[in-house]
Amino acid sequence: MNTLQTRLYLMLSGIFFGFLLFNVFDVTILPIREIAFTTMEWMKYGALLYIGYILYEMRKARRPISDNGLTPFYSSLGLFIVISILLHVINGNFDDNLALIDMLLTFAFIAATAHIRWEASAIILFAQMSLFIVVLIFFHWMLSGMPMSDFQSVIRNPNILGVFLSCLLFFQLVAFGDANKWKKALYSIGILLALFMIYTSSARAVLLLLLTVIAAQIVLFFSKRVFYYLFYAVLAFNLLFLVLYSTLAKSSMFTRLNQWSVENFGKNLFSGRQDIWETAFYYGLERPLTGHKVGITPDEYIKGAHFVHVHNQYLQIFLESGFIGLACFILFLFGIWKVLQKNLDVKIVRWSACFFLGILIYQNLEISLFFNIQPIGLFHWLIVSLGISGVLFSASERKRHSSKNF
Repeated sequence: MNTLQTRLYLMLSGIFFGFLLFNVFDVTILPIREIAFTTMEWMKYGALLYIGYILYEMRKARRPISDNGLTPFYSSLGLFIVISILLHVINGNFDDNLALIDMLLTFAFIAATAHIRWEASAIILFAQMSLFIVVLIFFHWMLSGMPMSDFQSVIRNPNILGVFLSCLLFFQLVAFGDANKWKKALYSIGILLALFMIYTSSARAVLLLLLTVIAAQIVLFFSKRVFYYLFYAVLAFNLLFLVLYSTLAKSSMFTRLNQWSVENFGKNLFSGRQDIWETAFYYGLERPLTGHKVGITPDEYIKGAHFVHVHNQYLQIFLESGFIGLACFILFLFGIWKVLQKNLDVKIVRWSACFFLGILIYQNLEISLFFNIQPIGLFHWLIVSLGISGVLFSASERKRHSSKNF
């Protein structure tokens, strides 16, 4: 790219990331949240238009869609989309199409961001903007009396602040490796501040996410082969966690475990999730294959429920689409994982794969991939899509060089 193209690219990248940051106002207590929701919807529709442009360019170039190494991603995503629409029709949920449309628009965002060539300059810009936001949150923490637990800044829930900070942490970690010593010093400050602010938010699910990322990086350092099987280990852990969490809540160990959690984290270990999970699971069993409907909420099957959602993405998918939809969702995740394994030597792919595992663990306790806390969900999908993009354009570069050599 020439100088003008580079400046335009950076400007557009900055606008894109700026909108992503602005979208987070949707989960704040500020009046501006309604505007943030609108910009978030615009981004999704913009992604849909970009997908149309990509398909047009591929058709014009007569390049088959399977020629870029993303076949597992395309096939699993396509299957998930088709099955979601079919189940919506089978269940006769025509009076509630908006939830399904929103889900499909999220798919468009995933596919669109995965097909953008993200240059190193854009990632550095994202990291610098992330650092700036982390510093602002830190100053707000100081002005708020420096609380050491449950800090939420202007966001409506400390858990949301914690996971937002973990997203900002990702970009700084990616940019850190190739930075000069002065920028490394700045990123180090940003990373430490982000970790500290996550601690002050008391977001335990985010701590679990970060521990998973660290463990994944360690495993990847020693063995790519073992790293590949971490996906299966994570899914097995997720199932085991769901069962054990509900079982322990009914056991004689309940009081001791809860007391330990209060003493160490200042929060109850069993915060009511075990009650809603059991009820939600049995409600899902009423329609085990096809589920009930996309976007179902607890108040539709629990009288007087105060929960906004079921606090488990996998259980939510089961409620919405049954075992059929859940199987397709897991296949979609596996398709992403297969693609990310293709170029783990690239730094952004490596970090994306590790955070992908952490995000999957996070979905045990919260829902971010679809519907709930959508601004965070877009960040999570961007983190994953950056890795897919890294694989896509690295493969393109290799093909171009091989054709030149030939």
